[in-house]
Amino acid sequence: MIQVPVIFPLRKYSRWLLLMVAASLISLVLACGSGSDDDSAPAAGGSDELAEVSRTLLPDRTFTLDDYVVAGWKKSKQFPTDTVPESTDIWYGFFNQKDIEIRFYDSHETARTAGAENAAAAIDQSFREGGQFGSSNRGAGSSAVTKFKAFSVVGNTVILCEQSVDACVAVANAVGG
Repeated sequence: MIQVPVIFPLRKYSRWLLLMVAASLISLVLACGSGSDDDSAPAAGGSDELAEVSRTLLPDRTFTLDDYVVAGWKKSKQFPTDTVPESTDIWYGFFNQKDIEIRFYDSHETARTAGAENAAAAIDQSFREGGQFGSSNRGAGSSAVTKFKAFSVVGNTVILCEQSVDACVAVANAVGG
């Protein structure tokens, strides 16, 4: 019979090992918890399809056009609000060489409901035509050919972004400080 020497006496350290495993599991559960303090939640009612291309950020803040301009967003063209129900102002512009459309609303609640619903419809065309990086779709300016693939509800605004939700988050981080 062959005996293998025990390098690590498990019996002597089993309590410490069990305590470390339990502490690690508790830390993991807390880190992956509900995230009620996290401002980065999927927008548009938690739709699985939209979860990858939408975020809700900074819900307690109210922004103006000047806030976005100061943050580095370059405004280019204003659109009429009659194309987007309940919006108060709509601007097209650029941030980090990406097309960005910003739609302003009276409150975060209006942006989160009517604004997110309209933004989801604006990017829905891309889902029907090949996924996140599918064919063209159009924003508020129906004659434009900008390909909006994602959006974020940021305070009282909805931001439509050219390629991915990362562009929306970058704008939100810049304007949110």
